[in-house]
Amino acid sequence: MQKSGWLLFWALLAVVGAAPTAARADDASESGMAANMPQRERDLIDILISARKAYQTSHSLAPAKDARIDMQIRVISYMRQSQVATDWIGTVKSRGITPEGDAWISIEIADGITVSTWQSERDDQDSATLFRPRAKLFTAAQGAKIATPIIFSGTILKSVLANDDEMVTHPQFIARFSALKLAQ
Repeated sequence: MQKSGWLLFWALLAVVGAAPTAARADDASESGMAANMPQRERDLIDILISARKAYQTSHSLAPAKDARIDMQIRVISYMRQSQVATDWIGTVKSRGITPEGDAWISIEIADGITVSTWQSERDDQDSATLFRPRAKLFTAAQGAKIATPIIFSGTILKSVLANDDEMVTHPQFIARFSALKLAQ
């Protein structure tokens, strides 16, 4: 009984913890960031946030798994319409350089939802998402400061497969970026 009490506590904490995210999104809209967010980006975020809420409020494995499966079906349908992201808005979450000297970047478009390049040559072999040192976006990727608002365009190639919990609470998408610029 004590273990289930803790699980209930953590589930409630996760649901309550989502409220400040909404408040921050409202704050962002007041500053113009969310108001300028393309509808297509909003649609993807809505799919992912609604799946996260269903997943976090489920009280057994079957509904949680159903929430993840429903999310995957909705994301696949969304991506069939178009995988192109044009002038999406996010925040630089992390960036770096591979041992081979290529740049990578991860951009958060909503709480826990990221659009990124791969972070290693091995993972990037068939995707060509990394920025080579002489590429025009190399400097932009490396010059972007963590937590800085950024506007980007590119093609979303895939979502990163993980366990159910990670896929729903922290979905990650891999993209080949065509533009990166600081939001003003």
